[in-house]
Amino acid sequence: MIPDAVIIEEFGRLTREILRHDGPRGFLVGLVGELIDILETAAELQIDPHADIAEGETTSRHGLAISPAQAAMCAGEEQRTAVFLRGLHDAIVDAVASNHLPKPVRVLYAGSGPYAVLATPLMAIFPPEEVQFTILDIHAESIEAARSVVRRLNFESSVESFVVADACEYRIPEKAVPDIILSETMSTALEKEPQVAILRHLLKQAPNATLVPESVRIDAFLVDTSREIERVVPESEAGSVTSQPDRIPAGPVFDLNKSTIRSWESISDDRLPAAAITLPVAPDPYYQPFLFTSITTHGDHVLRTHESGLTAIRAFPVTGSTPAECRTLQFHYRLGPNPRLIAEAAGQADCPAGL
Repeated sequence: MIPDAVIIEEFGRLTREILRHDGPRGFLVGLVGELIDILETAAELQIDPHADIAEGETTSRHGLAISPAQAAMCAGEEQRTAVFLRGLHDAIVDAVASNHLPKPVRVLYAGSGPYAVLATPLMAIFPPEEVQFTILDIHAESIEAARSVVRRLNFESSVESFVVADACEYRIPEKAVPDIILSETMSTALEKEPQVAILRHLLKQAPNATLVPESVRIDAFLVDTSREIERVVPESEAGSVTSQPDRIPAGPVFDLNKSTIRSWESISDDRLPAAAITLPVAPDPYYQPFLFTSITTHGDHVLRTHESGLTAIRAFPVTGSTPAECRTLQFHYRLGPNPRLIAEAAGQADCPAGL
């Protein structure tokens, strides 16, 4: 059996490599894969490859909390994990630099999953006197696995507390107000999962906190589906692909960030405002409307189209005929157990549109 000290040293090396890697994606796949292998062993979480991975998911009144098994599998998306780690790393660096009080920077990680994959690697980088983490998840199984990871990797002094709770109901202790709120509880186009509700609830209690991600932006495009790359190719690597996508921008639809969350403070119902767009006239029938998601974790660290399942494109079919007077669509974001963006034909009740 490999001694824990060797595993811990290797874990730190892999984390540093991931943070600074700026080369071929294939090499990053290997780095993140090795990191996840260590976390999987340390978590002592048994995932049955033949079982239904949705088993154990929880549907709350704020959205779907994916199962511990699904959360563990998401950690293996190398670009997603790397961009979030880099963003959180830089957010912590900024917070430490501006922290003039004799106390550590506090990070609240809401929706940690079984590996706490966006926090545990950075415990190898920042000493506990600089940064303290609160690890929160709705599933007790995930928290027990995360606790095992922290114990096995000797990071116990970096964790202020482990919490089993619905992040949308969690009350932040007065003595543990976070400097950074981290949450990656979302799906494509911010549908199904409770990212919006979680950040609204937590930011209200910690209004000065930095959010990671700092922005989740959704834009509409008309897409020529005959030329859109079928294989998932990251936007950053699309230059090497012979067939390039053909997209006509239709405009921004929704942006989840600190400023917009603050602007919703007076809203008490389940409907958040979003933008109106006018669909351009399509050159041919192959063009269909799609939503594109881009995620800025912090600063220059951006997860772009097709770099992750989070930034896959999502069709929003406009049902029925769409004469010119019905091409203006008004969006809103619907909160609740099945959160999502909704598109309605602006001022035209007889010209339906929707997601």
